Amino acid sequence: MDTGIKKISDDRPLYQLTVAEDSARIHKIVDEVFVKYGLNTQVTPVSTPRIKINGIRGLASYLEVSVPTAQKLKNSRKFAFYESGNKVFMYSDEVNAGLKVSAKEVGLSKKVQK
Repeated sequence: MDTGIKKISDDRPLYQLTVAEDSARIHKIVDEVFVKYGLNTQVTPVSTPRIKINGIRGLASYLEVSVPTAQKLKNSRKFAFYESGNKVFMYSDEVNAGLKVSAKEVGLSKKVQK
């Protein structure tokens, strides 16, 4: 079976290798290490981007709950929030991490339970 990768002599200097040859050699070495140690070769999914959530209404919209419920969650201090004067904001990854454990207790939407 032809893999499309040509054999590279081991005495060839590193600076003479092309990007394709470097990449092929690195992939081959990594695959050998993964097989040797029985590591998982599946790619982990990329995490969702961090979203800045402004205010209690923004939190309520993000979590798909009512404004009083969002205020209650913020006051429970289960996740980090930031205050600048009388403005409040938080980040989606911190909200998700903080509510992941308590999502079933509060009865939030399945969006948080992921």
